[in-house]
Amino acid sequence: MKPIKDISTMKTKSIPCLLAVALLALASLPAVRAEEKKITIPAGASLLVKLDTAVSSSDKPGTKFSGVLQGDLGTNGAVKTGSAVIGEVTEAKKAKRVRGKAEVTFALTQVNVNGELVPITTEPIQDIAASSTKKTAKGAAKGAAIGAVADGGDGAKKGAAIGAGASAVKKGESAGAAAGEVVEFKLAAPLTVTVK
Repeated sequence: MKPIKDISTMKTKSIPCLLAVALLALASLPAVRAEEKKITIPAGASLLVKLDTAVSSSDKPGTKFSGVLQGDLGTNGAVKTGSAVIGEVTEAKKAKRVRGKAEVTFALTQVNVNGELVPITTEPIQDIAASSTKKTAKGAAKGAAIGAVADGGDGAKKGAAIGAGASAVKKGESAGAAAGEVVEFKLAAPLTVTVK
């Protein structure tokens, strides 16, 4: 009988201890939450991003690209330098033969904040390449110069025709940004982040 009494006494004594531990744990939760604060970064804020992957007019709309933030965003480094960003091509058009310009439009869609990807809206960047007609003119001039050296007057005419023909076969330059290039994006809408 005595051992049973001791066990019940031990149980009675351990319950207040457990309650005290539980209350302390609950009391510390608001303290942890109090350290976190929300910061809103206004629209128009600049994000310098070094691209990990190239963005090109040959990409299809919806193609993802990634990069790394090159400077803190927001007060007190709300979003730190080195944070990963993800973007998307919204429009793309390849240059056509002889005429036309390649175009690509792209923007950021997410940024990594404290290990979590947060949606972001930036102003779209549109890049339009030099037209293929300019390339044709350059090709014709180069062909004329080669022909003139080779054969004089008639050679110049033939060379110009060859140069123009060779250029017309090539497509126009592509638009976009190369991997490793630093591109400046601007927030199109305010971004609210939780800072720890």
